[in-house]
Formats: sequence, structure tokens, C-alpha cells
Amino acid sequence: MNLQANGVDVWNELLPENERNMPMPEIDHNIPLDQAGQQNLNVSVNKELDGKPIRIPGFVVPLDTEGELVKEFLLVPYFGACLHYPPPPPNQIVYVTHSKGLQLEDLWEPVWVEGTINTQVQTVEGVATAGYSISEPESIVLYTD
Repeated sequence: MNLQANGVDVWNELLPENERNMPMPEIDHNIPLDQAGQQNLNVSVNKELDGKPIRIPGFVVPLDTEGELVKEFLLVPYFGACLHYPPPPPNQIVYVTHSKGLQLEDLWEPVWVEGTINTQVQTVEGVATAGYSISEPESIVLYTD
């Protein structure tokens, strides 16, 4: 599924301009987890986005839940990211905190997150490092074409 906003590849905009034409690393799902590589910790981000409003599609990797509500999660560009190693690079992960909580029925359903993006690096112990964060998004809705 190609997640784009009005024909713009929002995830590509998170990359610094000099990294936008670099190929994405290949993921081999047949490698045992103990032999899989580590996350590329290159934390170069697009600093021009800091403090700007954004509407970005992606998939939810829950980190903190309260009952059926997801209060803290990683937003990633493709399904299964962070569940298979290595995780995407930090500039392709957005750490989201949402005190109201998100009721998500299916993890494979992509969502739109709308809010203010920050370039503050967040490390989630044992999971991944995120190059961006969105705190208290204005809206989170299911992705529709």
C-alpha cells in the first residue's frame, strides 16, 4: 500500500534533502532475529520541519496501552516495521504520545496523524530510536484513499 498525502510522499520529506535518493535498505525476513542487523542510528532529520504542522499516514506500533486505548506509539511507513529487524532508520519513525488514547481495532490498518512535528530524537528502550515526535496530535483517523 502506497501511503501518500495529495500525491506527496510525506515520508520522503522527513529525510534530509541529500538522503532522498538513497535506496531503502532491504529486509530479509528469513534471517533469525539473533543474526539480524541493528537499527541504523543515523539520526539526520529534516530540521526545516521542526514545529510545523503535518498530516502523515502510517502504521501504528503500540508502546503503551491503557485497556483498549493506545496512548503511546511509533508511527512507521510500512506494516511490520519494528517487528522485524532492523527497524527503519530514526528519520523514518515518528514517536507519538496521545493522552486521550487511540482505539485501534486492527494493527494492519494505516492511520492519518495530524499535529505538530518536532525533530527531538526519542529512544524507546529495546525497540527503536525515533527522529521525530508528535505530542497530542490534533487528530488520528483511519487512512482512506
